[in-house]
Amino acid sequence: QDRLYPQALDVIAHLAGIAPVIVLSDGDMVFQPRKIRRAGIAAAVQGRVLVYLHKQHEIDDLRCRYPAQRYSMVDDKPLLLSEMKRAPGIALQTIFVRQGHYALATDTAALSPPPDRMIMRIGELLSYTRQDFDAGASHSDVPALQEQTT
Repeated sequence: QDRLYPQALDVIAHLAGIAPVIVLSDGDMVFQPRKIRRAGIAAAVQGRVLVYLHKQHEIDDLRCRYPAQRYSMVDDKPLLLSEMKRAPGIALQTIFVRQGHYALATDTAALSPPPDRMIMRIGELLSYTRQDFDAGASHSDVPALQEQTT
């Protein structure tokens, strides 16, 4: 729990009032679920946790388990967001969180397509409303991505 970003559990509770929240994680199939459970995240999303070796390759499984007309993906790995956005047949809004070592280590000029939205910290999602997600996002509202240190 001490490794969670500030306001992370508050964000989950807030977003759960808008739509079901699902944790889509990747990594070690033993360590990741344990880490997610110990941090209180699994309880916060009522057990809706999917862990894969490479989550960007599991979009079909996500759609099968949690069907929706559209999805929003929040991640600090912008190259992963771009890869997921390129997947055929999924309406996906991507939100890049520029928080964490992955976010700061990426050459953002290489992003194709770029994320639909960018926020500097996860807590910014507390101000998002259903209308923010219903409206989706166009690439024209994406701020210029610049390398920053925070």
